[in-house]
Amino acid sequence: MLRSEGFQRYFRNTSWLFVDRVVRLVSVLATSFFVVRFLGPELFGELNYASAFVGMFFALTSMGMEDIITRDLVRHPERRDTLLGSAAVLKLGGSVVLFITVLAIALLKGMPAFKVLLVALIASAEFLKPLSVIEPFFHSRTQGRIVAKVNIAQSIINALFRIGVILVVETPQDAMIPLALSYIVEMATTSGSYLLAYRNQGLNWRAWRFDRVLAIDLLRQSWPLIVFGIALYVQAKIDQVIIGDVLRDQLGEGGADAEVGQYSAALKMIESLGFLPSIVAASLAPAITRAHMQDRALFERRVTDQYRLMFLLFLVTAIPLYFLAPPFMTWFYGEEFNEAGQLLALFAIRLFFTNMGVAKTAFITNEGLFRYSMITAIVGAVCNIVLNLLLIPGLHAKGAIWAMIISFLISNFLLDLFYREARPNFKWTMHAIATFWRVRHATA
Repeated sequence: MLRSEGFQRYFRNTSWLFVDRVVRLVSVLATSFFVVRFLGPELFGELNYASAFVGMFFALTSMGMEDIITRDLVRHPERRDTLLGSAAVLKLGGSVVLFITVLAIALLKGMPAFKVLLVALIASAEFLKPLSVIEPFFHSRTQGRIVAKVNIAQSIINALFRIGVILVVETPQDAMIPLALSYIVEMATTSGSYLLAYRNQGLNWRAWRFDRVLAIDLLRQSWPLIVFGIALYVQAKIDQVIIGDVLRDQLGEGGADAEVGQYSAALKMIESLGFLPSIVAASLAPAITRAHMQDRALFERRVTDQYRLMFLLFLVTAIPLYFLAPPFMTWFYGEEFNEAGQLLALFAIRLFFTNMGVAKTAFITNEGLFRYSMITAIVGAVCNIVLNLLLIPGLHAKGAIWAMIISFLISNFLLDLFYREARPNFKWTMHAIATFWRVRHATA
């Protein structure tokens, strides 16, 4: 089996995925070291406020149709040009809607003119998003290594651009516009790399064709995923926006931006660890899927063991992080970010929900509980917004972390108790946590 073509292809793809994640981690750390220290809490917070504000609407351009395109390309490779062309036009339309929406809301909110400019620059990067439809084309051909190479190129080029900006400009304020432009550079690098890779396959994007009937069908299939994506993006990004908005009256514009900066510095650090559970999940997914097809008891054991592995991963990362976060952040970013160290220590608790949430995807996918997943995402987003509004005024950035933890607890765990098809997952999760040292059947 180890010498089979299928296994070798899967191993190469997984290896490239790991390299991709490591390069991203190094790029994030290197970029953060220069950018965060140079800008300071206030300007870094202002930039991240604008980025988070736009990020809440990313589902309008991603549209959740990547998996649908991949599936249809596998089933109907002869429809490649119409599938990619129709999806690209839909994404372009989503980019227009996103740009108009974020600008309109920014102006209605009465954002300062400079912050509106940052929002406009970051949002304009989404006009290059249509070319991302090439990614599912490579996934459909089990060429994940090409996707990984594109991501690696994008990470390195964008990191070099941002670091170059810091080294060239004279003042932190001078760096703000170029750093906002880096989002366009990032998307242009990704799109250009995909076009080059597509051309190297002997194909030409100019052959793409728009099919109205197919586009309507894609929208019909993807609308639940669009709603799901909006809920996820809101839950992930709105905390930074609410911190800035709610604390503006208490601390002033600069003070609120500084609080966002402290929070964002800690958030970026914790997000950089997100590749670990993703690698574990990607490695175990084929074995779990095979078990689901063969035997229910084996499926239960493998899902349970995946939860055990994720809980072990949480323990070995969160415990050291909790104690080392304050001195590390002060050393890495400087004394100005002492508060970010305290926030990062509290963020360590989030790793539990991140790990378990990634693992839960295997259960959701194999059981086909996508509508339930959409409901949990919406409930989680609503809970997160309400809790942020309640906790941030008194606890500031720490309130946002507690809001996130409580909303994840509700959406990832407690809701399983009220949905019959999801109750086994709750039972398996609790059993895995209580017996985390018994890892046996994850890949057997």
